[in-house]
Amino acid sequence: MSPQPPGWYQDPSSPDQLRYWDGVSWSNHTTPKKSPTASQSQGGLAQAARPGQAAPPVPTTPMPQGSGWQGQSASGQVPQAAPQFGQPQSGWTTGVPTTADGVPLASWGRRLGAWLIDGVILLALSYFALRAFVPGYFDGIQALVDAAAAQDETAMNNLLPQVTSEASKAALLWLVLSAAYCVGFWTTTAQTPGKMVVGISVRRADRPGPLDLSTAVRRRLLTLIQVIPLVGGIYTIVWGLDGLWPLWDSKRQSLHDKIARTQVVVGKQKRPTTGP
Repeated sequence: MSPQPPGWYQDPSSPDQLRYWDGVSWSNHTTPKKSPTASQSQGGLAQAARPGQAAPPVPTTPMPQGSGWQGQSASGQVPQAAPQFGQPQSGWTTGVPTTADGVPLASWGRRLGAWLIDGVILLALSYFALRAFVPGYFDGIQALVDAAAAQDETAMNNLLPQVTSEASKAALLWLVLSAAYCVGFWTTTAQTPGKMVVGISVRRADRPGPLDLSTAVRRRLLTLIQVIPLVGGIYTIVWGLDGLWPLWDSKRQSLHDKIARTQVVVGKQKRPTTGP
């Protein structure tokens, strides 16, 4: 028998919801059933209300005998038995935007939460990295503050070139550190620590799994705008639009997602299996 195609199917453990089958095993993604159209629902209710007539059948896809499904176990885990029934119930709507293969997309709120957590972690890492590799950055800033407090314009003018040079080194270190942080996690677990905490991950739009290196690098390209002469000044505007874009985008993609053709979804990504 050919493998069952991915899709939303009747959840055998609950008649009121659908569960997503990823083509290999049952996922943890469930959603309440919703009628395909309001007119069909109203028509069905009207027909059921007629005296002497039975209610119309509810569209379900029953499990045949011998399929191996026994419902949820006492521990609450969903058995990983392969379904042996019909086609995905595409007529039912999930109410949640999904990828092309049916995985729910992460909400903007979850993405914001992950970004804040990662931001705190990166700030801490950056502090120690700057202390180790660009120690003059903090010393120069402190000297400039002291000169300003003393209203010593000569000292301030002498310090400005040094502080500017150290600030450029600090910015470069930040770019390298943040890129290594993101690309490293995206290509291994598909989750930065922030995404792990809120339960989301990043994947390519056309297939699940951690990102390949080229896709991960493209996803970071937008941050390079800030170092391009005559263009870096608009980075704040681009950065703001990038962060807010999922709020109105039908695929819940940021601008950097569109560049890399990625999507952020609920749940983890399975690592691809390698042959013996």
